[in-house]
Amino acid sequence: MYHLISPHSFLMGVLWFSTFILLGLLMRKLKFLVKLSVVPLFLLLVLSILRMLIVIERPNSIVILSNTIYPAIVNFARHELTSFQIVGVSVNGFNLFVCVWIIVTIALVARHVVRFNRARPVVRWIGKLPRDKYAESILKEIIGADKNVHIFRVSSVAMPFTTAFKPYIILPKIDLSDDELRIILLHEWGHIKDKDILTRYIVDIICYIFWWNPLVYLFRKNFSFVGELKNDMYAVSNNKDFDHYLDSLRQLFLYREKMKRPAEDVDTDKFAGINLEDIERMQILALRNRTSTKGTIANVLSSAVIAILFVASYMFLIQPAFWESPDVSNISECFMNEYNEDGGIFRSEENLIVDNEDGTFSLYIGGVFVGYATEIPEHFYFFPIRTRGED
Repeated sequence: MYHLISPHSFLMGVLWFSTFILLGLLMRKLKFLVKLSVVPLFLLLVLSILRMLIVIERPNSIVILSNTIYPAIVNFARHELTSFQIVGVSVNGFNLFVCVWIIVTIALVARHVVRFNRARPVVRWIGKLPRDKYAESILKEIIGADKNVHIFRVSSVAMPFTTAFKPYIILPKIDLSDDELRIILLHEWGHIKDKDILTRYIVDIICYIFWWNPLVYLFRKNFSFVGELKNDMYAVSNNKDFDHYLDSLRQLFLYREKMKRPAEDVDTDKFAGINLEDIERMQILALRNRTSTKGTIANVLSSAVIAILFVASYMFLIQPAFWESPDVSNISECFMNEYNEDGGIFRSEENLIVDNEDGTFSLYIGGVFVGYATEIPEHFYFFPIRTRGED
């Protein structure tokens, strides 16, 4: 039987989420994507989300005891920072963290909604502009005439993009050859086909919820990179396509720089304004197009290893080896004597809450039964929970 959202399992979710994100970054830096598709990295990112959201613990988890960091966290969470005598409310580290977490999350989501509502009139305005029928005909030759995608040219746009709820592709007003235009349109069609913008909104919401974890922003960056690389691979299938793609990107980057610096001369012999992630994508595409095999077996094996690692992450549980003793004055003197033998310290491997599955809980300290409770007392929140009859 699994127990949902215990403090230990929640912190394990945070730890494994962070581990998966760093592993994804390592895969990028070691150029794993040259011989692999984006599937293993995409799978790793998806499982990292699930690990953060599904914070459950197995009753027979392998417990790893922390002697320094985790006890300090627990003590801070339980430490009373201030109290309001009028209403009889005390504030500890845990209460403060939860309040700040909720307030900041609401503020970030509200800001996202405001920005989304501001963008809607712009999309409606774009939808009233003349459509680029020629570009639409090129795209329909590839994806089929039954796909209804509207393409627009807008002079104030520096780079191509798609919209969320309408199948619009917006292009800057620059001259591209038919081959260059076809590659750009295929890339943007990949975003529409796979609902990438909606996925991006989901990733944004996750970042707003877990804003306090700095690695969520690296997660969002990795997710965006994988999405762009996925569509690069969809659009570019051979060296000829790659050459056209480089030419089109070069023109787009130059156009973007000219819009930023209209009064200056832009060096047309360089990739003006290209960022490091764009360079990394181009390097991966170039190396993949020179590779004869696409590593199907490596993709399957890598995905399997990642899936096994995800399942194995639920086999371990970190707990504090001890923490400062709470007020246990309601426990009888005979049990307090045994408790005080350890200097007034709760040792987690010896403490237990047993769910009797009848609306009551049995409380144990040092392996000694101390009483029943109809709900778990606050001071016992960090005790492991087991079900009656389990080992």
